[in-house]
Amino acid sequence: MRILHTADWHLGQELHGFDRGAEHDRFLAWLLDTLDDEAVDALVVAGDVYDTVNPPVAAQQRLYRFLNTALARRPGLDIVIVGGNHDGPSRLELPAPLLDRSRISIFGALPRSDGRPDPARTLVPLTDDAGRTAAVVAAIAYPRPGDLPVDGGGAAALADIYAQALTAARDRFPGLPVIATGHLHVTGGDVSAESERPVMIGGEEALSPGIFPEGYAYVALGHLHRAQGLKAAMPLRYAGAPFPMSMAERSYRHSVVLVETDGQGPAAHRLIPVPRPVAFLRVPETGALDPEAALAAVAGLEVAPPESPDLRPYLEVVVAIDAPVPDLRHRVAEALGDAPLRLARVRALSRGSGGSLADGASLPPALDEIG
Repeated sequence: MRILHTADWHLGQELHGFDRGAEHDRFLAWLLDTLDDEAVDALVVAGDVYDTVNPPVAAQQRLYRFLNTALARRPGLDIVIVGGNHDGPSRLELPAPLLDRSRISIFGALPRSDGRPDPARTLVPLTDDAGRTAAVVAAIAYPRPGDLPVDGGGAAALADIYAQALTAARDRFPGLPVIATGHLHVTGGDVSAESERPVMIGGEEALSPGIFPEGYAYVALGHLHRAQGLKAAMPLRYAGAPFPMSMAERSYRHSVVLVETDGQGPAAHRLIPVPRPVAFLRVPETGALDPEAALAAVAGLEVAPPESPDLRPYLEVVVAIDAPVPDLRHRVAEALGDAPLRLARVRALSRGSGGSLADGASLPPALDEIG
């Protein structure tokens, strides 16, 4: 059984005012090809499909086109999507009545029975290339307020949900490997400095890997944008975002995860690198430059024109200053001229603030000019 794990698409996102639709189109086209190339049986998307609870129409259309094309190209593909903290549950589930429910399962939130979360209803059987049920997904979405207690018992309550789902899967599908999804911050995960909203789950921001009971073959996580694995009783991975969601993520290596199960023990997995659709440039590469040196460096940039204006590289310029420079962004834009780049932001780092000149240094708001 071959399962592809991805997450954190953030369809509809803008980066400092620039639309990212062309980048998402490139990624989704690559993903369709990868599903074919790797003979994937099931696709699991672990939350934050959209960037906001009310995504633009173009973002919703992009998702629907992808789903229809994926099933047209691979009629036997199972698709499981769960909601993240950026997703509106009802909005994510909106197309469900029009989709092939035998192949596409969308869980915007935890299903409930009698007013309480019902983990048994999260189970989705997956079929292999021979049409046999070969694995099960416990499709557990981002827990919403009301799903868990907020008085400090959230971790135990969520652990109980995962335990109940595993027990139900073993009862209904004995002998089959069980995959869990999760959209949360697990302790030990590396957080992006800019683009990941802190989330409180049951009164806690980060939860122990111990909430996932031993017995799951793999845990497919979303929320953190850096692709990474964590130590646990089973393979537990964040797929990460498909490309940088902020300038702070420009050094990330992006990937999806191919998970292979044979019904025995923890699943095997390997990373498949995602090609970056648009380059992210920084002047300078590290640290900061004096204003005049930064302007000269920007003026000297040589970049080949991309095939489409929507695929022009993003540029961040970091300048070290002693006092505010009101026209700094305008001067940088003038130095850039007609170069085929998109000036995402200009950051001014104050020498007098005592802050580091490295990426992510904190500044008084007046000295941090963000485009």
